[in-house]
Amino acid sequence: MAIGSKALLSKFSQKLNIKNMNLPARSSLFFTATNLLCKGAAFLFTPLFTRLLTPADYGEYSLFGALLSLSAVAVTMEIPGGIIMRLYQKEKDRRFLSISAAWLISVIAAVPTVLILWLIRRSLGFGMNFPLAYFFLFISLISISIINLYVARCKFLYKWIPPLITSLVQSVAAPIISIALLRLNYLSDLNHVSVKIGAVTLVLGLSALVISAITVKSARSEIKNQSESPKDALLYVKGSVKFLLKLALPLLPYYISIILISQADKLFISEFIGKGELAKYSVAYSAGVALTALTGGVMGALSPWLMRKARAGEYDKIRAVLNRIISASIPAIVIFLCFAPEFFAFLAPKEYQTALPVLFISAIIPIPLALAQCSSSIAIAKEKVGGVLFSGIVPAFLTVALDFLVIKSVPLYAPAIITATGFLLLSALGIANIRKITGKFTINVNKAFQNLLFLTTVATAIFVFKNTIAVRISIAILSALCLALMAKPLITLLREK
Repeated sequence: MAIGSKALLSKFSQKLNIKNMNLPARSSLFFTATNLLCKGAAFLFTPLFTRLLTPADYGEYSLFGALLSLSAVAVTMEIPGGIIMRLYQKEKDRRFLSISAAWLISVIAAVPTVLILWLIRRSLGFGMNFPLAYFFLFISLISISIINLYVARCKFLYKWIPPLITSLVQSVAAPIISIALLRLNYLSDLNHVSVKIGAVTLVLGLSALVISAITVKSARSEIKNQSESPKDALLYVKGSVKFLLKLALPLLPYYISIILISQADKLFISEFIGKGELAKYSVAYSAGVALTALTGGVMGALSPWLMRKARAGEYDKIRAVLNRIISASIPAIVIFLCFAPEFFAFLAPKEYQTALPVLFISAIIPIPLALAQCSSSIAIAKEKVGGVLFSGIVPAFLTVALDFLVIKSVPLYAPAIITATGFLLLSALGIANIRKITGKFTINVNKAFQNLLFLTTVATAIFVFKNTIAVRISIAILSALCLALMAKPLITLLREK
C-alpha cells in the first residue's frame, strides 16, 4: 500500500514536472498545499462544535474568533507578513535577530491589547462572557506571533515541512482549547474557579518561558554566527525595531480596516440580534470564505517572489502570474459552490441552514482579498505605504456604518453583501494606489472585473438550482475541465518566472 502511494505521488510529481520547477515556484506550491491542509484540519472541528454546543455557545466562540482577529492586528501589526520579508531582504544574514525584534514588539503589545478588551467588557458589557477567554486570548496572541514569524522565515528560506507541522498543531489545538474553556464556564463554584485560575497561570508561565528561551537561543545563534558582541546584537535589535515600526505603524490602520470589514458584521449581529444568529451566520460565512485558504495561501506563498519582482520593477511578470492565478481560482470556487449545500449540511445541523445564502455571497470575497493582499505587498516592497491607508479606511468606514444602520432590520444575508462590497472596494482602491506608485497596473483590471461578474452570476445560478443536483453536477464538471486546462499553463508560467 505504501509502495503504491509512493509510486502514485512520484507519477503525480512527474506529471506536473515539480522537480524541474525553480525553488520559489516549488515552495509556493507546497506552502499553498500546507495552508489548505491546515485550514481543512480546523474545519473538521466545525461539525463537532455545532452539534456539541448550542447556537448561543457557538456564537460565543465566534465572537472570540472575531475579537482574536481584531486584537491580533494590534499585537502583531501584521509584521509577520510582507514587513518582515522586507527586513529579510535588507538583512539576509541576520534573520534570527530580526525575529527577536518582532517578538519583542508583539509581547509588549499583547498586554495592553487584552487589558483594553477586558476593561471594555467590564465597563460597557460588550465582549465575551466567559472570563477565562481573556487569558486564552493573551496566549493565542503570543502563539500567533511566534508561529507566523517562524512561518515567514521558512517562506523566505523556501522550507515548507517545519511550518506544516507547526501550523497543523496550532490549527488543532486552538479550537479544542477554546471549546474546553466554554465548557469550563459552566463550573462556577469557588473550588473549580481556583483550579481554573491556577491552570491558566501555569500555561501563561510556561508560555513566557518558551518565548524567552526561543528568543535567547535565536539571539545566541545569531551572535555566534556573526561573531558579534551582545552589545552589537542589542543595537541591531534596536535598529530592527525602528525599521519594523517605520513600516508597521502607518500600515496598522489599514490592517485594522481589513479586520473591521470582515468582522464588523459579526460584532453587530452579536450585539443587536443575538449570539444564536451569530452562530448561524459565522458558520455560513466561514464556509463561504473557505477558499481564502487557496487564494490567500497562494498569495502568501508568493510573497517573497512578489516583493523581489516589485523591487526589480518587473511588473509585467507579476501581472502575468496574477492574471493566471485569479482566472484559475474562479472555476475552483465554482466547483466548491456546486457542492456547498451538502458541505454546509455536513458542517451544521438543520437550524443553521437558514444562513445558506450567506455562504454563496461570501464565496466571492477570496478574489478581492487576494488582490488587496498583493497590492499591500508591493507597497511594502517599495516602502511607500502612505497611500495604502486611504484604500483601507474608506471601505472600512462604509462597511461599519452600513452594518450599524441596517443590521437590525434586514435579512441575515444582507450583512454578507455589505462585507463583500467592502472587500471589492478595498481591492479596487488598492490596485489604483499601486498604479499611482508604480505607474503600471499589476493586474488586468478588465479581465478581473469580468471574472468577478462571471463568478457572481454563476454563484447566483447555482443557488437558484440548489435543489437540482443534476444542474450542479453539470456545472461542476464543466468547471473542473476549465480548471484542468488552466492548471498546466499556470504551472509552466510559475516554473519560468
